[in-house]
Amino acid sequence: MRFAFIISLIFALFISIFAIQNAAAISISLLFAKFNVSLALIIFISAAIGAIIAALLGVKRELKIKYENKQLLKRINQLEQEKKQNEIDVIREKDVLDKN
Repeated sequence: MRFAFIISLIFALFISIFAIQNAAAISISLLFAKFNVSLALIIFISAAIGAIIAALLGVKRELKIKYENKQLLKRINQLEQEKKQNEIDVIREKDVLDKN
């Protein structure tokens, strides 16, 4: 986790330097509107959107893993109960056979 954080900081620093060096104003056409915006702002916004999407995908993955773990723990408990019941049944059958 610490390694990923350090890599993220290095990547953010790289993006910041790149954006600052490319701070020229550009014209953006969006549908019927035109905007004059700094290229640095576009770079920062694009990087932020990418980070948000990556974070959301990471959260989705974590939630899926937690759900699967919960299901597996339920299955383990169910199998342990079945094992106990089978052991009890075997002991009872053995007692019945020993009495005969």
